[in-house]
Amino acid sequence: ATGKIRWKVETEADIMASAAVVGDRVIFGSYDFNLYCVNIADGTEVWKFETQERINGSPAIAGDITCVTGCDQHLRAINIKTGKEEFDMNLEHFLISSPAVTKDMLYVGTHESDFLAIDLNKQEVKWRYKHETRKLPIHSSAAVLEDRILFGGQDKQLHCLYRDSGKEECSFSARSQIHSAPVVVDRSRVFVGSNDGNLYEVGLKDGKQRWKTKLGRAISASPAVGE
Repeated sequence: ATGKIRWKVETEADIMASAAVVGDRVIFGSYDFNLYCVNIADGTEVWKFETQERINGSPAIAGDITCVTGCDQHLRAINIKTGKEEFDMNLEHFLISSPAVTKDMLYVGTHESDFLAIDLNKQEVKWRYKHETRKLPIHSSAAVLEDRILFGGQDKQLHCLYRDSGKEECSFSARSQIHSAPVVVDRSRVFVGSNDGNLYEVGLKDGKQRWKTKLGRAISASPAVGE
């Protein structure tokens, strides 16, 4: 209503990613190696969990746990209520992108060009995608549909994979790296930005460009779509 700051929380380093809001709590990571949970009403600390390195991505929510990845190469599941670690998986890759969670599956790209599908119940990698020739980092977070999953990469590609197998259905080539997370509308239209300065619309079924608009500077953030 007023635009005035109600509260603020100060960490000991940069905060690079978005926060997750769960009920009356806000969860976010920092480059000071910690995952924070604070009260949404006044910003008072509920708990904080220390990892072994910087946290780049936004935390994902899966029921009563929050999943966080980062430069320590681990996937950690933290109980939202208690702040205690439920499990820890060493993925042996640096993780820059934010993980995406749907039901019991988590999807995340790595700095070493692997894209992983992880079964949270079994705590194991269900499948792993890596392009045969374009082995470049994946910093884009994924858009998850019922049967497909989409993400961009430093290989300038927007990849569309089948969720059950991890096999690539199609891809779209921009003129520079894609760090932007794609957004899917009406199960047919995909919007994504690129470091080439263009915002693209791509057809979901064929991976072909529908239009683009030049914004002049690199686009690393995810588009937001309304109306």
